[in-house]
Parts: sequence; C-alpha cells; structure tokens
Amino acid sequence: MDEQVRTIEALHRRYAGVLYDKCIRMLGDRAEAEDAVQETFVGAFRALSTYRESERGHLPWLYRIATNACLKILRTRRRKGAEPLGDREPAAIQNPERALQAHQALERLCREVDQRTMEILVAHYIDGIDQGSIAEHLGISRRAVVKRLSAVRGKAELLLQGGGR
Repeated sequence: MDEQVRTIEALHRRYAGVLYDKCIRMLGDRAEAEDAVQETFVGAFRALSTYRESERGHLPWLYRIATNACLKILRTRRRKGAEPLGDREPAAIQNPERALQAHQALERLCREVDQRTMEILVAHYIDGIDQGSIAEHLGISRRAVVKRLSAVRGKAELLLQGGGR
C-alpha cells in the first residue's frame, strides 16, 4: 500500500498540471477541472494494481481516466441542468458564445454516442492525439478509429452550428 501511495504521489507531481489543462479544455470550468483531476488520481489509485506498464508510460492511462472523469461531470451537469459556477478558461472569456456552444455540443454528444466513441473524439479533437496513437492505446485498428470519427463528425458539426436540437 505504501508503494502505491508513493507511486500516485509521484504521478501527481509529474502529471497534475497536464491533466488539469486537459480537463479545463473539456469542461471550461476551473473548479470542475480541479474535481476531475482529483477524481483522476483517485481512480488511478484504485486501478494501480491492474495497470500494465507500457513503453509510453503512465500519461496515456491517466489521460483516459481523466477523459472519463470529465465525461462523467459533463453528463451529470447536463442531467441536473446546471451550468458550471467556477471561472471560465481564458479562451472562453475571449469568445464566450462559441465556448458555450462547444461545451453544449460536447454535453449533447455525451448523451448520444457510446463511451468508446467519446474517448476517441476527446483524444483526437480536444487532446490533439493522432488516429494511429489512439488506435494503439485503445487496442483497436486505426480504421476503427477513422470510422468512429467519420460517423460522428457530421453530428458534431451540426451541434456546433447550433442545430440538431
């Protein structure tokens, strides 16, 4: 147990800032991003015994946990009809209407597509990870990633334009 605690503490020191940046891009709210990062490390602690070391290290694994934590917050937010209370990220302040529209579209997509597809969308469009790396990390073919992205791209664009209500 002490070894697990030391490992999580080391991962937190190394990756908390990167994960916070990722979460704020997804959520647009600092308080919710902090909660998501905390949930990420709680989830990582619980799953540490099942983690299999890879040549790419812990970050892809933590990114996946963080993505799921953010998606859970987005689903909960939408279900409760709540808007985040914390400070908005700088990009949202510069164009608040576009930022709100993007977050609403992401929340709607969370309800309309499966978990794996959301992970792929977030990894590609929010985190900027290439399709080959996503496929490798998720253990699926690149073609499967491309097909999922293509299938939902039109829906996402329609939502971003304010349609599809």
